[in-house]
Amino acid sequence: MTRAFRSAGLTGLAMLASFSSANAQRSTITRDAFRQRADSLVYSYLAESHAASASFAVIRGNDTLAFGAHGLANMDAWRAPTATTIYEIGSLTKQFTSAAIMKLVDQGRIKLDDDLSQYVPQFPLHGKKISIRQLLTHTSGIHNYTSSPAWSKTWNDELSPDAVVAFVAADSLDFAPGTAYRYSNTGYVLLGMVVEKAAGQSYAKYLDAQFFKPIGLRQTSYCPSKTSDPIFALGYSKGTAGTVRAQYMHLSHPFSAGAVCSTVGDFAKWQRALDAGKVVSPASYALMSTADTLNSGRKINYGFGLVPGVFNGHKTVSHTGGIPGFTTAATYLPEDSLSIVVFTNYDGESPQALTANLMRVAYGVAPVSRAAAATPAAPPSLSTADRDAVVGSYALELPGGQTLPIKFFADGARLMAQAQGQEASEMRYLGNFTFGAAFDPAVRFTFTVVAGKASKVTLLQGGAKIDGARAP
Repeated sequence: MTRAFRSAGLTGLAMLASFSSANAQRSTITRDAFRQRADSLVYSYLAESHAASASFAVIRGNDTLAFGAHGLANMDAWRAPTATTIYEIGSLTKQFTSAAIMKLVDQGRIKLDDDLSQYVPQFPLHGKKISIRQLLTHTSGIHNYTSSPAWSKTWNDELSPDAVVAFVAADSLDFAPGTAYRYSNTGYVLLGMVVEKAAGQSYAKYLDAQFFKPIGLRQTSYCPSKTSDPIFALGYSKGTAGTVRAQYMHLSHPFSAGAVCSTVGDFAKWQRALDAGKVVSPASYALMSTADTLNSGRKINYGFGLVPGVFNGHKTVSHTGGIPGFTTAATYLPEDSLSIVVFTNYDGESPQALTANLMRVAYGVAPVSRAAAATPAAPPSLSTADRDAVVGSYALELPGGQTLPIKFFADGARLMAQAQGQEASEMRYLGNFTFGAAFDPAVRFTFTVVAGKASKVTLLQGGAKIDGARAP
């Protein structure tokens, strides 16, 4: 099992949520109206995914729209969760790591253009220069250790950060630093090592002293590898005969890439502290929450440990997490000071779609049901000729004059879409050269086909209409 840390919500909603609507409406739903719908959505997620439990917090300004939990934090003991149940948050940890780096940058103790070798000289760079910035944005080219077959055999062992990154230390780089994007947990473990070198204390102690205690995150910490404290949820996975306990992994393995534990309330508080300038400087947070660029000048859909986007004209800052037994998703919309946080103790299905539906309801948009997202019993037939007519590269013209390259390609019988810097997502044919995204049928692509070849694609989502001409 090598999917220990799922990538950060870079597929699904986060991939395409950056396409905005010109008419942004504020969130005005009342607490009573929202809570009823939130409970229904959470219950549906639990029933359909077979997740053990879900804790959730939706807070808009000073108004708590929803704050609770359903399901079982411990299935054997039949113990229910609460909104203060502690979960392993997986890759949501990365924003704590990036904030730690930026705190040190604010203090002049690190520079973003510093070479990794200044802080971790023992890690081989194969004659290349890899900057701190490139580690933050997953553009270093360093191979992801969670893809190493050798690593997955050591989950029971306590490992030092040096031992963790050693799984890929001898590997050649996936690409020249700064030339492409590829999610790498190794990069974030190395960043934790940089924090320890620059701060002169352990990663866990640094986070506690600089963030957890000052902000008042009383139930947030570096996760214990084993605990009998009932405030912690137990992790579960999808088994052949139902939901089963997740495979054990010592929490030294994820380190600064995914080893923080928290509650939904603490995490919402963290989001607000970041936005309010209580964690790092406003300039540093702007870097964290803004799409970075490759050496070529092309933008990627990733900042520093955060995924920027737009939903119906509103800026979003998001990330997801996945670790054995747990999946998490969190989105913050600064214009409305709206936090949406969902933690689950189940790694069989991410709550990302649930988080997206909670966001939709907060803005008066109809949620997307699982049934609507499922493949129709008798979908329209897509001929090879029609598929080949749309295959190719296009340039979506985003609001503000920016373009986002996106390519459509065949994967066996499937048509896939891949925006620049993103993983590929499956498209499902709806007829008449229109495709719906498998992760969200509300996301539609319609192709204009002339003489057997598409000349442009039109994206429809949340009231936005965005055209993209075929690239030469």
